Order: sequence, then structure tokens, then C-alpha cells
Amino acid sequence: MDEIIRYGGVENIPLYNCSARTPEQWSLETGERQPFTGTLQIVYGIVVNLLYIPISLIMLDKEHFKLSCFKIMFQLAITDFFVICINSIVTGILAIQGAVYCTYPTLIYLTGLVAMALWCSSCFTSLILVCNRILVMSKPHLELLIFEGKKTYLVLSFSLIYALYFLFTTPHVYNSKHHAWFFDPMIFPDMAKEYDNLAHTINNFSIVVLTSILYIPLYRIVRNNLNAAGTQSRMQSAKIQVFIQSILICAASQGAAVIYVFMNLVGVSPGVIIFGHVLWQFVHGAPVFIYIALNDMIRKRFFAMIRIQKHNSTGVVLSIINHSTLVQQ
Repeated sequence: MDEIIRYGGVENIPLYNCSARTPEQWSLETGERQPFTGTLQIVYGIVVNLLYIPISLIMLDKEHFKLSCFKIMFQLAITDFFVICINSIVTGILAIQGAVYCTYPTLIYLTGLVAMALWCSSCFTSLILVCNRILVMSKPHLELLIFEGKKTYLVLSFSLIYALYFLFTTPHVYNSKHHAWFFDPMIFPDMAKEYDNLAHTINNFSIVVLTSILYIPLYRIVRNNLNAAGTQSRMQSAKIQVFIQSILICAASQGAAVIYVFMNLVGVSPGVIIFGHVLWQFVHGAPVFIYIALNDMIRKRFFAMIRIQKHNSTGVVLSIINHSTLVQQ
């Protein structure tokens, strides 16, 4: 972002100058049309974001939103929604066209910056959620001290400040030939090192290390609580579901974090690159399916909301039919 301000525009930045060829030539020479994978990504993105809307509304319910965990989960849901717009829907459109950075320099540069900031914000917010869960189950008095009421918003503001920092670092830019987003716009040969983003590398390895460390006490707390619950199978089931949700998302996040670092620093196979991008999409899309499959409260409210909408839609159709009949008579 600072370079945009300094040079007066994306295409004026020396390392991002595409004047050597026309956008069409860049696409033809360095890109590759991906109609099948592009379509799949668009469909995935639309489905995920359509599911996120009712789930986010459920989280906003006063009964739930007064809990700190739902405030944190809501911020993650909003972040996921916008990331999916970029890493699935926009990416799918670019893939179908066979676009590269120089096809749409300003669009791809800015969306890459936003995606970078949102990813890092999501990493930070996920750590906040894990810490919140640990404190709720082990030190509830500390959880109240840090997260009670509007204090949660203050804690979450740090993740937003953290995201703002990454708006001033090197962005990811899309390349259809490699099915993913890279720091190197692949304009100038042998200059990939000029685009390295140390802050991103530190963020990604930090998220792997810190989540691994935090999940050790979380596992022990859940295990101890399950043992204490004894024969209360319903309580055991609920705690196991929460832990499985966390583990699934955490594992995907760690995989995407590591692969995206290595594929930008060293050469990796095309299969690994595609797998890394799919994991990135999974990290931000999987929560909707995990909530519906494993979170009893959200699942019940979700299907209740669908039934209400279906009932209302049926009522509207019947009303129109009845009105049409009366008019004809």
C-alpha cells in the first residue's frame, strides 16, 4: 500500500510494471485457461458464502452473541466470507480467463493485499478463540477478566490492527498457470527474491508453532473434563464435537500456512501448490460445514431457519395463486 502511495498507482511501481507487453499478451504467454477448476472454485465459493449468511445471523442472536466465543466466531465468519470471495470466486473467474498479474494489475494487486491481510487477521483471531476456549474451561475467572462484555471487542481489535500492518507488505498475486497466488508476479526472470515477504513467513510459522503449543493444554483440559463427566454421554459428546471442530480447522490452517511459505521460497511440485491452495480454501470454507455437522445448536437453528423460509415461500406462492384465482373469477 505504501508503494501505491509513493508511486501514484500500482502499475507505476517499478517491480510491478507490465508495460513490456499488453494484458492479452501476458495472459497468452504466461497464463493458462483453467475452465474446469475455475468453475469448481466459483461454485464452491458461492455455496460456502450462501451458507455463511444464515450461520452468521444465528451467531448474532442476542442469546448467543452475549458470549465471548460467539463474538470471536462471528469475526472469523466475516473474515472467511471475504476471503472466500477472493480465493475461490475471484480466483475462479481469473482461472477461467487464464489471467496472470499483468492481465489485471490493479485488481489483482489490491485483492492480493486484502487476502493477505484477512488471512493474517484470521490466524490472529483463531489464536484468540483457542485462548478463550482454554480459559473458559480451565480459568473462567480469567476469561471474565479478559473477555467479559465489550472487552472482547477490545481484544479483537488487535487482530484488525495486525491485519492493517499486512496491507503495507508484499501482496500475493494470482497466476493461472500455477493455480495459486504468489509473491512473485513473474514479470522479470530471476528476480523472485525481490518479492519475498518476511512478515508473511513469520506469521505462518508462528501460527503453526503457537497453535501446536496451545492445543496441548486444550487437549488435556478436554480430556480431564470428559473423565470428570463420567457417564454423562451428552456432555461428553458435546465436548468431543467442539474439540474435533477445532482440530480439523487447525490442521488445515497449519498445512496451508506451511505450503504457502515453501511454494513462495523454494520450488515445489504443481500438485503441492494446488493442494496448498485447496487447503487455504478449505480453512475458510470448512467452518460452515463443520458448524452444521458438529455444532448441535447451530445445526438446529440453521435447519429451523430453512424450514421457516420454506414455509414463508410456500405461503407467498399460495397467496399469489389464490389472488390470481380471485381475479379470474
